[in-house]
Amino acid sequence: MTPSVSIGMLDRDSAEALHAAGCGVCHHNLETARSFFTEICTTHNYDDDVATIKVAKDARLKVCCGGLFGLGESLEQRIELGMTLHELDVDSIPLNFLNPIAGTPLEGQNQLTPMDCLHIICLYRYLLPNKKITICGGRNVNFRDFQVAIFMAGASGVMIGNYLTTSGRNLATDKQMLQDAEIDW
Repeated sequence: MTPSVSIGMLDRDSAEALHAAGCGVCHHNLETARSFFTEICTTHNYDDDVATIKVAKDARLKVCCGGLFGLGESLEQRIELGMTLHELDVDSIPLNFLNPIAGTPLEGQNQLTPMDCLHIICLYRYLLPNKKITICGGRNVNFRDFQVAIFMAGASGVMIGNYLTTSGRNLATDKQMLQDAEIDW
């Protein structure tokens, strides 16, 4: 088992200390394309995120870095994010799909269909052919009955269980999906 962290911004000393302590993976999502980032995030800038990824890689940590889709970004911005992940040579890519939550700024945003989500997976498999792509947040809400097609679209795996702010699908249902798709459980 390889310890991993999701702790926000890193400087060189902290990244090297994590590696020395046995940490193997740093999770740090870019969330969206640089050209759309200021529409979504006001707490820091895109260069801060990119610097964290570079520092983690320089410290010999594997980097798990992806994004969140359905925020109102364009197809071109989805491609832009994919190209950034390619240029940064991240090790694995979690793809998250917006699950609009009441009371949040994006509560009314719900533009993705199951086919849109499958196209995003196909796009990322094309842009990042040798990387592990894991489908994470928003899977139930956005894919609905198309969840098994995630693997046909090019995903390497799915996050099982609950997410940061919402519940995931029943474990038995996900296990059956994986068995039906002939994926080792």
